[in-house]
Amino acid sequence: MSDEVKLTWGKTENDLLQRWPKSADGTPEEPALLTVAMDTNAETDMLCAMLRSYDIPVLRKYEGEGSFGKIVLGMPGSGTWLYVPSSMLEDAKNLIRPIDEIPEQEDMQ
Repeated sequence: MSDEVKLTWGKTENDLLQRWPKSADGTPEEPALLTVAMDTNAETDMLCAMLRSYDIPVLRKYEGEGSFGKIVLGMPGSGTWLYVPSSMLEDAKNLIRPIDEIPEQEDMQ
């Protein structure tokens, strides 16, 4: 690992393709829809940061006119569609599940 400091002012790292799981022939794994976040109060940024901290890569997609809204208004009108690798979908769903949906027995383990 290099000790060189990389300045990324105003940008996130663009290493999604390198972190995305690949099959034996080197093609990226199929993405699976995790959720649609409305992107208010930086909800999408928080979800992506949390998933990234668990080494789950996240792909953001703005459906319909969402990309136009993101540019003009700062948030997409139709929400942000979040995709994760299909092999990590269950783990990602469990991570973003609200705490009040977790059964008591699961809490004890």
